[in-house]
Amino acid sequence: MKKSALLGMCLAAILSAGTLPASAQSHSPSTQWHWNKGKIMIDSPERPAGQKDVIGLTLPKMKTVRVGFVGLGMRGPDAVADFALLPGVEIVALCDFEEPRAAKLNETLRKHGLAPAAIYSGAKGYEALCSRNDIDLVYIATDWEHHAVVARCALEHGKNVADEVPSAMNLEECWQLVNLAEQKQLNCMILENCCYDWFEMRTLNMAQHGVFGEILRAQGAYIHNLLGLLLEEPRRIGSRPTGMATEIQPRQPWRPLCHARTRTSGAGP
Repeated sequence: MKKSALLGMCLAAILSAGTLPASAQSHSPSTQWHWNKGKIMIDSPERPAGQKDVIGLTLPKMKTVRVGFVGLGMRGPDAVADFALLPGVEIVALCDFEEPRAAKLNETLRKHGLAPAAIYSGAKGYEALCSRNDIDLVYIATDWEHHAVVARCALEHGKNVADEVPSAMNLEECWQLVNLAEQKQLNCMILENCCYDWFEMRTLNMAQHGVFGEILRAQGAYIHNLLGLLLEEPRRIGSRPTGMATEIQPRQPWRPLCHARTRTSGAGP
């Protein structure tokens, strides 16, 4: 059975966030994986008969895409402001655990001449949002541990999903999203796209052609200085997500950080 592209994207997000457990099997009993020449190989679980993958899935053209946002603490407000500028988009609903965060964003919509959106809040507010019949896409920017939770709810209610990274916290959640997307024939798109930028694709191509020899270990990141947010708007960040650095870096411009250990014998041209 062909592996879904969505699983690979979910797995890439987990790896980039550093949350892959030492033994994925302990967190994902139905998903097995192993190393093969430096690559993670995933054994696809048995798929239901007749289930069709969503690689290259296209939906009928929509005159207006109706969007609901869940998670409006840090990345969410910028996403709302961006979507407010897009023609053919209607922002239908806004949801956050804290009601004032969601309600405040109606001011952004009014500034752009748009109608106010319905407001949802509380621990289960996203469920009411996802149950609406006038939403085509749910944009998720909650804390990491609730990305897959909200995405599952949205897919179960027939909504397409745009999900911030990481889309899942383990392989079991990855397969849950894959299966739901395939069963419902809906798009479930991870929003991080740095892995497809020119630098990343060129480096991957070089590694695959043996330019670096045998790669023993690699590590990469890009550094965000969150000092201003921590000092000026601590409530926007809220409780620290699992995996977030506990030490605040000195103020510095954004910059990529990567290094690798390689064995150069047998390196290609």
